[in-house]
Amino acid sequence: MNLKFSRIQRLLTKKDYREVYNGGQKYIGNKLLIFYRLATSPNPRLGITIKKKWGKAHERNRFKRVVREAYRAEYLKLPPNIELNIHPREGYGKLTPEEILCELKTLVTICGEAKSKPTTGCSNN
Repeated sequence: MNLKFSRIQRLLTKKDYREVYNGGQKYIGNKLLIFYRLATSPNPRLGITIKKKWGKAHERNRFKRVVREAYRAEYLKLPPNIELNIHPREGYGKLTPEEILCELKTLVTICGEAKSKPTTGCSNN
């Protein structure tokens, strides 16, 4: 399996992120807040957003690195048309890839049940 995080696997533009926020749903986990939507893209796509209020650059970069690692492990099991945007919640500094993987698996289960339901807009926090 190729572990590269290519352009087709990422949300790239501000428009992509807005579509996930406004046209998607929200999953609130223990340490993550995940906005997601079932789109028309042929591949699962990931966006990671974290504000400066969450700590110094090395802490924010670690969060992004750990999320990408968990995403790569779960990539083949994700629905092919899902777009995700992941935010941290309190206690994100001690997150492990296994914890993120557990939350992604829960989200996959939820999405599997909701494939036939239309998505609704999210509040833009």
